[in-house]
Amino acid sequence: MKNGRLCEIAEQGELHLLLSNDKMATQNQKPSPHHVVLSLNVTGGFLADAQLDFADGLNCLIGGRGAGKTTALEFLRFGLGLMPDSKANPQRHRAIDALVKANLGNGLLRIELRTKTDMRYTAGRSAHETVQVLNEAGTAVPISLDRDQIFSADVFSQNEIEEIASSPAAQLELLDRFQEHEAVAIDRELEQLQRQLDQSSVDLRRIDQEVDDTRARASELPMLQEKLKGLSEVGGPDANRINAAHAAKSQRGREEKVPELIIAALQKLVRDIGSSQSGFQTGVEAQLDSEIRQGANRELFQALQAELEAFTRHLAATVRSIENEARSVEQRISTHAAVLAERHAIQEAEYRTIIAASEEQGERAAERLGLQTALVNAQSAANEQLAKQQQRQGMIKARAELLKRTSELHDQRFALRKKTAEHLSSQFPSIRVTVTQAADLCEYQELVTEALKGSGVKQGAAAERLCHAFLPSELAEVVSRNDLNTLMQRSGFDEDRSKKILNALRGGGTHYTVETVALADEPSIELLDGDTFKESTHLSTGQRCTTILPILLTQSERPLLIDQPEDNLDNAFVYETIVRALRTIKGSRQVIFVTHNPNIPVLGEAERVFVFSSDGQHSTLKQVGTVDECREQVERILEGGREAFLLRKARYGH
Repeated sequence: MKNGRLCEIAEQGELHLLLSNDKMATQNQKPSPHHVVLSLNVTGGFLADAQLDFADGLNCLIGGRGAGKTTALEFLRFGLGLMPDSKANPQRHRAIDALVKANLGNGLLRIELRTKTDMRYTAGRSAHETVQVLNEAGTAVPISLDRDQIFSADVFSQNEIEEIASSPAAQLELLDRFQEHEAVAIDRELEQLQRQLDQSSVDLRRIDQEVDDTRARASELPMLQEKLKGLSEVGGPDANRINAAHAAKSQRGREEKVPELIIAALQKLVRDIGSSQSGFQTGVEAQLDSEIRQGANRELFQALQAELEAFTRHLAATVRSIENEARSVEQRISTHAAVLAERHAIQEAEYRTIIAASEEQGERAAERLGLQTALVNAQSAANEQLAKQQQRQGMIKARAELLKRTSELHDQRFALRKKTAEHLSSQFPSIRVTVTQAADLCEYQELVTEALKGSGVKQGAAAERLCHAFLPSELAEVVSRNDLNTLMQRSGFDEDRSKKILNALRGGGTHYTVETVALADEPSIELLDGDTFKESTHLSTGQRCTTILPILLTQSERPLLIDQPEDNLDNAFVYETIVRALRTIKGSRQVIFVTHNPNIPVLGEAERVFVFSSDGQHSTLKQVGTVDECREQVERILEGGREAFLLRKARYGH
């Protein structure tokens, strides 16, 4: 047997030895749990009645131009709910959406799948509906395959691999896929924190305005105190008694305001509670309208309505109780205020008797009364300002905790990305992957540029300099403190421009938004070209694909679907990289390729080949089977026919 095998290798060439070694290595690997697309069924449209049963291994979709291969792959993408982000990549999202709708029409997609935990689901979708998921029993379940992390796949349309090499955001997304569960958990918590920070910014802008208002009303307090002091303090034998009378008069002015202000605050509280109760009840009634209550699920919604009615009755009773208690408290406050007024009347009479004894004080009484009234209002505003500032400090403290947690999560995500980058660099010596933390200033700079509109400075140039001189938190702090000197020193702007910048960023509380800007990590994927590593954005189209494709072909639990991965690549690379990678991951990852290159199904020993054909109106599956079973079609479609294959053999001698 050994001598016979050696003779066979000698006769058939070194290629067979390489393939045999690859196959033996693959067979020795223990398969890891992974997701699998089991089948695609299409009802209606261009691929009407198509049934594709996929193998857990390499699947190749072949056929002439326009035969329906790409359509089938995009149907899988659409049917699994794995469309490109409509905001991040609107052009590709629109293109795929248009292709699906044009080729599916009124048809339906049904995709059967098996998760890595050996659970089976069926995803169903028409062109104009969302994905519906059925469990093994055929019962619809309220889950999203991708969002709930039950199942996912890596899908790449034509030329999408090349685009990854040009997009930092896509490269970060690619790195995050290698530790998807941790990355998704971090992203979800960051989204929640960002919502809380956004609300915090709104609340701080509001209270800043309230503090400014009270500060303006309290600004005359020192002047009024000084003037009143001059009018109140007198000399002579009755000086102590007169000065004490003036001080008591001032105190009474403040005291008589207290019950009035407390009652006003109490009434506002009751109004706010009543408004919230009314808003809640109106919202509930709007959702549980008669159509909902009498629909197919009326029993459920009627039960829900009963639960809410019980709650709203309890809420109404509680609100009435609060209103009654508030009225009772208001009456008691009014009683105390009446007693206070009686005392004030007696005290005022005594004051006037004392003042009347002094001719000089009597002449100044009118002026003093006006000042006293103004002083009481200013003092009230000063007290309110102090309370607002204390409230603001509490909000700032809570915000600091949110910002701290946000920073911790960004550090955790960077650590994951760095670990993945180092792993990929060690796995592929000709590829170098690095990540620099918080180095992408684009979003930060755009925000500052927008905020500087109409400020009287060249917004683009000013924003660029500011964003390189200050971290977002540093710039926000400088603006919050109105720190002109620090801004001038670190930015190099003159005093006039610095003042304009501070005013622009402080106006509307923009600095709060700036403070929450998260600088994105900046990835770098480089290819060894000769003796030098070159950034992927500076490479040719073929080199870009050469850089990204090996990363995509690494081990993963998710199926890998690519439309023509061989585009812009030479056959040597297809064999040395794609075919070898396929043999490495075979058995541990499902692969579905649309391809025109014979090396992929033949040398990759595809478990299943789908041969598509089209008459221009409909696509059909002409044959499905292994490479050997579809040999004639592979030879004709991918090699140009048997005659072309033999001519090449004659020319090259093998």
